[in-house]
Amino acid sequence: SQKGEIVLTSLVVWPFTAKELFARNSKWTISPFCEHKAVKQLHSISPSPPLKMKNHCPYVPLQNGFQLPMVGLGTAQVLDENAEAAVSCALDAGYRLIDTAPFYENEAAIGRALHQKCLTSDLRREDVFITTKLRNSEHGVEHVRPACERSLRKLGLSYLDLYLIHWPVAFVYEGEEIQKDLTQPRPVDPTPLEDTWKEMEKLVDARLVRSIGLSNFNCSQINRILKICRIRPQVLQVEVSLLFRNRDLVAFAKSVGMQVTGYATFGSPGMKHVIGHTFCSLEDPCPKEIAEKNGKTPAQILLRHMLQLGVCTIPKSANPARIVENFQIFDFELSPAEMETLDKADRNERVFKLLLWKNHPEYPFTEGSSQRT
Repeated sequence: SQKGEIVLTSLVVWPFTAKELFARNSKWTISPFCEHKAVKQLHSISPSPPLKMKNHCPYVPLQNGFQLPMVGLGTAQVLDENAEAAVSCALDAGYRLIDTAPFYENEAAIGRALHQKCLTSDLRREDVFITTKLRNSEHGVEHVRPACERSLRKLGLSYLDLYLIHWPVAFVYEGEEIQKDLTQPRPVDPTPLEDTWKEMEKLVDARLVRSIGLSNFNCSQINRILKICRIRPQVLQVEVSLLFRNRDLVAFAKSVGMQVTGYATFGSPGMKHVIGHTFCSLEDPCPKEIAEKNGKTPAQILLRHMLQLGVCTIPKSANPARIVENFQIFDFELSPAEMETLDKADRNERVFKLLLWKNHPEYPFTEGSSQRT
């Protein structure tokens, strides 16, 4: 845009109507290239999913009335230089959920991809569900809102669909720079999870965020939030896969009305050299056999398995062919016998143990267990 002019695209949709937006910003002008499209879309919107959906990805309702696509693109380990192309490919393939986090260092690239698609296609901001997260070092009450606003700036958005506390394990704030070396000891932030949650609720009040939730919390920690919350957590994002079903925690979350999103559905084969795990859902013979019978790939079987369990899934890939493949799971169903066979493969052994944090007072896991009570 020219100096003194802000370009309004369809990314700016909620929470203000056009009238409210311009009343708040009297100096703003409209760039001619987007007037025909974006300004007409500056309105309050329904929590219902958009009608135009490729490949019929199902949605699940959240307690607050908004709806969550059951399959999305995960972007952990997707480098910034690859993330823009990956998100663009995913949106073209029909994905309407993009999951990111400050730790992944790709929020800006994701924002550019979404912005470009909204300018060059019929895609609207409200068609896409964007999730990002509060990092470990920003649990302090004075850091929560600035952290959220920083993510919004990087993504180029006026609101987030979902904001999660990434981990219950909190460390002292050490600046905006992301600390990627997890082997280094870090001072513990004593801020209670309950206090952090109250700041998350304020983000909803401020209309910066539509829904808030938790990631990598155990049953006890979730219960603590439920006891004090004014706004309930809508989503729990945790590790769920063929070989680690996390059954007790998933069942508990659903029993209190939270929708579960599972990560590491494939067992994170790309992280073997980092984490050192020796097993991987994608390499298990069970999904391979079922894939051959159904004319599908093992990855598609694993994703379909999660879908039929009622668990949302966010497979990560930067490979265009795999991104498309991972979304082609809505044209078949696994039989009850196949589901039973897959269920029996569960080893109840997680990939992401984060044992370096095991002495933290809020460490959520115990070895070989799905939860810590």
